[in-house]
Amino acid sequence: MISWSIPRRWLTVFFMLIAMIGTMAAADPWQEADALYKTRKFKEASEAFSQLIRQYPDDMRGYMGRARAVLKMHDFDAAIRDCDKVITLNPKSSFGYNLRALVLDKKQERDKAILDFNRAIELTPQDSTFYYNRALTWNAMNELDKAAADFTQAIQLNPKYADAYANRAFVQYQQGRCEEALADCEQAIELDEHNAAAYFNRATIYDYLGEEDKALADFDKSIELNPNDVQIYDNRGFFLMNKGKNDQAIADFTKAIELDPKTSKYYNNRGYAYLSKDQMENAMADFNKALELDPKPAKVFRNRAMAWLILGNFEKAIDDATKSIELNPQEAKSFRIRAEARKALGETDNAKEDERRALILGPQLPAGVFAPAAPEILAREKSALKSFLEKDNPENRTQLAAVQHEHAFAILNHPGKEPNQEWLEEAMAYAQSAAELEPENAQHRFLIGLLFRELSKKDERARVMAEQAFRRTVEIDPDFAAASLELGLLMMDEERGWEAMTALEQALENDPFKNALAATGPLTAMYALNDEGFRGLDFFQDLHT
Repeated sequence: MISWSIPRRWLTVFFMLIAMIGTMAAADPWQEADALYKTRKFKEASEAFSQLIRQYPDDMRGYMGRARAVLKMHDFDAAIRDCDKVITLNPKSSFGYNLRALVLDKKQERDKAILDFNRAIELTPQDSTFYYNRALTWNAMNELDKAAADFTQAIQLNPKYADAYANRAFVQYQQGRCEEALADCEQAIELDEHNAAAYFNRATIYDYLGEEDKALADFDKSIELNPNDVQIYDNRGFFLMNKGKNDQAIADFTKAIELDPKTSKYYNNRGYAYLSKDQMENAMADFNKALELDPKPAKVFRNRAMAWLILGNFEKAIDDATKSIELNPQEAKSFRIRAEARKALGETDNAKEDERRALILGPQLPAGVFAPAAPEILAREKSALKSFLEKDNPENRTQLAAVQHEHAFAILNHPGKEPNQEWLEEAMAYAQSAAELEPENAQHRFLIGLLFRELSKKDERARVMAEQAFRRTVEIDPDFAAASLELGLLMMDEERGWEAMTALEQALENDPFKNALAATGPLTAMYALNDEGFRGLDFFQDLHT
């Protein structure tokens, strides 16, 4: 039998190694807490970080970790308190300011969020993430130029920042710069082929461009890459609902609710999809749940008001529409709903006033359905509308009418894409808003006529409305040569020779230099077709004289 003799010093080393291995094998409580957060066990993560805070009250990691966890649980006030503690422990913690800014953004206190992002950037100016996060908040505030600048700065600091490319693409899309937006999406995908945001934003751009199959494919790819992203399901739900695929939309909104059962808007969106299918009981249940979770969203009251209107409960429709308007005075659809309910109850004068206000406010489109306008137009429109709602006086009416007219014309004359019917209807709403604000302004009526002329290419009934608008223009301003020209060309198309000749002659008399090229040929043809050569000779001789 062999006997082994181990020196004492080696036994000491051996036991030390065993102790070290045991220590290494023991789980790091910080890592455990972080692992709970990463696996979306936010309540358990919050409790784990709370335990660490009790053990290490001066270690800001505990407060940072718990703040992130409770933020995911939508306990924003608790998250703010923890962020405040982080900043108290370390006033130069740029990460503390950044996290608090993210919470403030969620609370929609975005002016305060911007201040915290500014402080984070001041403390750590080379961190691209802080610029990226501030850009997201600028975008939510509709400060598109500032958002684009911050995304660009993030890219300059980190040229491989795929998310920055992907989200800059969305800003460019909102600015109507679709080619640049698609290029940014392609760059993001090249840098990271698993970047769900790039596919998601490209889907939105394809939808806008009318590439529905490509849009749906990219929405699907985005969900495949990030199956737990609530926003993707919500947006794909809107895409499907706008295409009339309400059953598929309901499935997406239901998935969003499963992932985030405490957010009001997903119930509201599903309720609207149920409303579109006339499933009133389901719609009402979702609207009620949405308001139980958050009693402030004006859109939920608006949608429930629509449900009450359909059900014939006009008093409740008025109550909910009124609440919606109180929460958001710009809710044009709520004014329209209340007008319909008031008409049903015989309140004619109040109904007319609601219709007038809805017309002034302009279009209110479903999410994702809009014609992009230049940011400077949107900024002026926002400012003018705010001033008008604060004080309805001639100066504010004129200011708002001017920018609404400009917005409508920008859609009609969009450089990047021929306006489709939805765009033209949106432009029409802006033009009609301008005309309601300034009913004796011939320019607004003329623009309405042009829009009806464009719409008449797909719906002949719009020709009648176009003629009425041009006639009204000439009534307001008999010297408005362009309106007479359009009126004459319209009548010529309808083979109304005598009326066409009169209108075209009026156009040439009022402005022979501008209208000579457009009116002379058609007018000459009308003279010939109607055997009115002598009338033509006399007219042109008088015009020449």
